[in-house]
Amino acid sequence: MSDVSFGSNVDFIQAAFNKVAEIVAQHGHPCLDVCCPAESTERCLEHLAVVASDWSYDYSLIDAHLETYKKANAEILEYLGE
Repeated sequence: MSDVSFGSNVDFIQAAFNKVAEIVAQHGHPCLDVCCPAESTERCLEHLAVVASDWSYDYSLIDAHLETYKKANAEILEYLGE
C-alpha cells in the first residue's frame, strides 16, 4: 500500500469529506437499482453538506451526489404514487 500525504490538514479534511460523500453515495446505489428510494442516503448527504459548509469546506462534490439522490428519490416516489 502506498503512503498518501496532504499538504495541510485542510487538504486532508476536504479529501475526507469528499471520500465520505462518495462512500455514502455508493452505499445508496443498490436501493436505487431495485427502485426503492434511498431516503437515508439523501438525508446523510444533506447533513454532510451542512457540516462541510459550516466548517467552510467546499461541499460541491457532496452537493452533486445529493442532487442525484434528490432527483432519483423524487422520481421513484412519484412512480410509486407516494
